[in-house]
Amino acid sequence: MDSSPFSQNPFGRSSGIPGNPLYGSPQPRDSAPNRTLFGNQRLAPTSSVQPSYDFLAQAPSPAAPPRERVLPVGMKADHSNEDLRSKLNTVRYELSTLQDERELERIRHEKELRALEAKCEEQAKRADSVESDKTYLFNRQKDLSEKLEKAKDQAINQKVDLERQIRRLKSENADLKEQVSDKEGDIQSQDRQHRRQAEELKTRNDSLERINSELKKDLETKSHNLQETETKLTAKETKISNLETELLRVKAQTGDIETLKILKKELSEQVAHIRTLESTNRKLSSEVKQLRDYNKSIDILEEEKQSLEVKVRLLDEVRHELSETQLRVSILQDEKNSWGSFFESEGLEFDSPESLARALIQERLEKASLLEQAGRTNPELAEKETLIEELERNIRGLREELEKMGETASRDVKTRTRLERQRTLAMKEAQFLREQLQSFSTEEAMYMQGNYDEQKTKRIEELEQMLEKYKKENDVLIAELAKREGVDTREMMGRKRHREEEGAENERNGELVRKNRHLQDEIIQLQNTILLSKKEIESLHIRLESLEKTSTRILQLKDNPTSREEAIKIATLDSLRKENAALLAQVEERTDQIGKVVPIHTLNNLRGEMEAMEKVISEKEKRMTRLKEIWTAKSLEFREAVYSLLGYKLDFLPNGRVRVTHMFAGNEDQSIEFDGEKGTMKVAGGPDKQYEKTTRAQRM
Repeated sequence: MDSSPFSQNPFGRSSGIPGNPLYGSPQPRDSAPNRTLFGNQRLAPTSSVQPSYDFLAQAPSPAAPPRERVLPVGMKADHSNEDLRSKLNTVRYELSTLQDERELERIRHEKELRALEAKCEEQAKRADSVESDKTYLFNRQKDLSEKLEKAKDQAINQKVDLERQIRRLKSENADLKEQVSDKEGDIQSQDRQHRRQAEELKTRNDSLERINSELKKDLETKSHNLQETETKLTAKETKISNLETELLRVKAQTGDIETLKILKKELSEQVAHIRTLESTNRKLSSEVKQLRDYNKSIDILEEEKQSLEVKVRLLDEVRHELSETQLRVSILQDEKNSWGSFFESEGLEFDSPESLARALIQERLEKASLLEQAGRTNPELAEKETLIEELERNIRGLREELEKMGETASRDVKTRTRLERQRTLAMKEAQFLREQLQSFSTEEAMYMQGNYDEQKTKRIEELEQMLEKYKKENDVLIAELAKREGVDTREMMGRKRHREEEGAENERNGELVRKNRHLQDEIIQLQNTILLSKKEIESLHIRLESLEKTSTRILQLKDNPTSREEAIKIATLDSLRKENAALLAQVEERTDQIGKVVPIHTLNNLRGEMEAMEKVISEKEKRMTRLKEIWTAKSLEFREAVYSLLGYKLDFLPNGRVRVTHMFAGNEDQSIEFDGEKGTMKVAGGPDKQYEKTTRAQRM
């Protein structure tokens, strides 16, 4: 029974090994441990976490057999979870400390604000207490302060008007830039057109010159031929005259008729030849006349070509001047300060806008953070490399074993298929022999009625019974083999469930590692954002310092209503100041005579407080003007960005209103006004305007 070919295992050795990695499902790639490590994270030397993907074979790697595991999965998962929990707790503690520091900062600022408010209230109380001691001087000072406030309001209004004019001039400058760009495009198109025409004329001129040279050569040849014909004609004429004289002489000497006929014949031939020469001469003279006219037209074309070359040179000069003017317009001092302030501390110079400077600083910060991160991860990478080398050695061993098992399995499969074919052939032969024996037995029983071999028949029946017995044994062996394969599949399913549980644990660990890495990335991004914000604040301070110096000149007439009003106000203020100073001097001189109207210490304190308040007011005014300038610059940048991207022009109106006008609108009536406070929108010009009617028709 053991020697039967059907009792062998069709899968060879691979079906009998319970821990064979070929029948285990590979771990999913998501459950693999992450290779990126942050901070002081280290991989334990006895870690049993194996990578689930073979980078050399480009396929999922088989799971390691249970005999290679050193520690249980639960202990390693707890160890990694404890490490992750500790790191998460440190990150949370750092975040909580940062929040506490920010809260303390906010409380400190609130305390300072309350202290300043209390100080202001004390100063107000002191001012109220001093107010009862004021007399005519205080009232006079109050009038002066009111006038000063009015003057300040007027100055602020004038400043607003000037800012409005500046914005209008900037918009006009932008329009002029657009016009310049349009003109430049037109000039470039005209330049291209003139160049194309010049090239066409050049090619035409070249062809005409070539034709002219050919015609000149032809004319020379024809004139040469004409001269030759003329010389021949003169020679013939002289010859004819000679022949005529000879003919006359011959006639006079002899009266030979035959010679006379010959001479007449030659004379007629010469006359015909002369006539043909005259006709060709007339044709050549007409052709010479045409060629002379054509030569005159070529001279005219050359003159036109010279004039076009002069125009092209003028266009080149105009284009050069246009490029220079465009360069002068494009290079503005504000743009230079905006992008150059980032690099003034380092002494670098770049011909790039502000966005490039910001991107450069951001790249530097990212580079520094990446270098720091690389410095932290270098030892971890070395440890990982050693682990990868060990795993690669294991993978090579498993591959060799897999190749050997594949070879044995292929041999077993071939043997099994060969035996199956032999079995089917044997069964077919047995069936055929059984039928032959059955027919033979029937023939013997029929034809050999007394000589039928009973012993041979019994032997055949015994052989058939033995064959049936072998068949039953084969069926039993097949059933046992199927049962064993079922046990192996159950074992493999158990190992698969175990690996799935292990994969779920690894997936949870990987999720925690990913969360930790995400938090560390957010911390690095926040640090980079803080550093970039500090750089931007420094650049804004530098720009504010440069903006404090007025570098804009406003052209105006020397004698205008605004300057006259300003001169009157300045003269009035000067006279009032002088009067106030004279009155104060009189009061200080006559304190002994008129009594203590106002205490001198109170007056001095009041003056000191007034000076301090004036300093505070001037600082606040400076701050307000700087903020206004920054706001106007940012709003102008925003408007230009919206105009360049969307094609709409924004105008910020009082009371929180915004006017939106399209770039192709004819006038300001074709615009829409948005009210941010009321949340409404209306079309400019009223409901009777054509724009409102068209928009209403489109909505309907």
